[in-house]
Amino acid sequence: MPLSDTMYCAQQINIPPELPDILKNFTKAAIRTQPKDVLVWSAAYFSALSKGERLPVKDRLEMNVATQKTDTGLTPGLLKTLHKQVFSLMRVNTS
Repeated sequence: MPLSDTMYCAQQINIPPELPDILKNFTKAAIRTQPKDVLVWSAAYFSALSKGERLPVKDRLEMNVATQKTDTGLTPGLLKTLHKQVFSLMRVNTS
């Protein structure tokens, strides 16, 4: 789809007042979670946010210190986040 040649000025663009907080929370969550695929994680984050579901976010930043070739990349924080998401889905499906 081609872009229009229309120019917009700041007064024509309506920015919702909650957008800065949404972006700030998203940025903090991305830094804490350190997703391997930021695009996939971002889609999951905003999808969960729009549906009022539990966000795929770690409680804190973790540094992965394992260096073995068999390292799965699973950390206690990632497992905790996955557990919260699965548990909340199970509660919704059993209601």
